[in-house]
Amino acid sequence: MKSEKELDIARTEFIKSFNFVVGTLRMNGLSRKVAVGLALMTLIGGRASIRNASITFKLNYANLLKTLENLENTWSDYLEALSKVIIGPVVVIIDDTFDHKLYSRVEGIASKYGNYFAWCSTHKRFEPGIQVLTIALYDLAMGKSYLIGAFPYSTRKMWESGMVSEFKTKIEMAAEIIEVLKERFHVVRVVFDSWYWSEKLVKGSVVSELKSNRRLIRVRPLEGGKTLGVEGHPHVGDLPPGSYLAELTLGDQVITIKLLILVYKDNRLNLYATDLNLSDEEIEATWKIRWEIEKFHKDIKALGMQDSSFLKRKRLQGYLLLFVMVVNTVRDLISSLNLKSVEELLRFVEIRLGGALGLMKIFKLR
Repeated sequence: MKSEKELDIARTEFIKSFNFVVGTLRMNGLSRKVAVGLALMTLIGGRASIRNASITFKLNYANLLKTLENLENTWSDYLEALSKVIIGPVVVIIDDTFDHKLYSRVEGIASKYGNYFAWCSTHKRFEPGIQVLTIALYDLAMGKSYLIGAFPYSTRKMWESGMVSEFKTKIEMAAEIIEVLKERFHVVRVVFDSWYWSEKLVKGSVVSELKSNRRLIRVRPLEGGKTLGVEGHPHVGDLPPGSYLAELTLGDQVITIKLLILVYKDNRLNLYATDLNLSDEEIEATWKIRWEIEKFHKDIKALGMQDSSFLKRKRLQGYLLLFVMVVNTVRDLISSLNLKSVEELLRFVEIRLGGALGLMKIFKLR
């Protein structure tokens, strides 16, 4: 921002964007001060924790924790607000991530509440943290993505060992959420990676990837040739690059998919679509949309999602909901202010808006 006029415009845009989050929170009976404090929690410097927010904005820490437990209805309100913004066809993106909890008070294996020792695939070891199912929408008309939800889930091993009393797999959770989204948005396709192969999810129009060791019953090249029963039921990895119609098992049934095998950046991709009418280009384009959610993972961690741990799982869910709303707002601001990243926006808040004290003045909290 080279001039005061540009800074005034940026400040106005900032207020407008965050008032959208504040308004959604206030629909659930929160006072304006509490709603503003929670909305700005990730931008005030230091750890993005509830305790830090309570100290900065002079809010009661115990009351803030209680507030997190009562944010369940806020998700529905937020979806309703987004449904008025996203009116065209959308692709639902499903993925998961590991939310490290470096400050967790977990001992041994599990706290039996919100935080666990779980396997971290990045560091190849057990670490205190939460496994989180993430859901995003991609607006095909506008070419824009929105993080819709982040939901902590437990592994079956945790349930069997008594660490949690209620249990849903990430696939069951994802299937339920998709049905909720279909009620509010024009969902034309769902995309996820190979870990989500299940009869609960592989229905309707789906684009995903098969593992190379997946066996096929019958396969026919789309370039021509007759359908043949292939001796030994070959693995997907046995097929050369190209387009095929393939039959394979899904639970106790046999389904037909369009299989597109291609080499991308020296990696082999075994993509499939349940909609046999999708072109190769549409399948590949949909698969690329899936990487939008990886950008969300990077942004929510840059905003400090890993900076708080909680004894109660409901508090964790409320905390994650705040990040869902804030990350969409932050990404809008990055675009409208011509910034490059979350880190650059955080520097803008600290240097040009005056950090925590400046935000308190802007939102009239002091």
